[in-house]
Amino acid sequence: MKRSGAQEWGITSIAVHPGLSRTELAAKGAGANSMIGRITKVVLRLVGQPAAQGALPSLFAATSPNARGGHYYGPDGFRELKGTPVEAKVPDRAKDTEVAAQLWDSSQKLTGGTPASATWATR
Repeated sequence: MKRSGAQEWGITSIAVHPGLSRTELAAKGAGANSMIGRITKVVLRLVGQPAAQGALPSLFAATSPNARGGHYYGPDGFRELKGTPVEAKVPDRAKDTEVAAQLWDSSQKLTGGTPASATWATR
């Protein structure tokens, strides 16, 4: 967001998280029959929200006129595990400017340029 504004790229960045949603991603990612996979399935059944509810922060960011660039949205429930979209607490590790600079540099090396040099950014 900061770079886009400074360079006048016209890009809006909005971050979101789904909370704890009942999908197969976590359970199958760890292995369906692994101990972590089995525990994940039980925890999701007990405290998770439906996958469609977990999609709401993304939909809010993409479609709501109230969603603001540079902000972070997630569920409004206990510890942001489930609920309806609201502005969420940004984790401290996400505010680390040194790590952000390293990510930017790595992204430039891997893509061979900056967003301003990409075809989509110059249209």
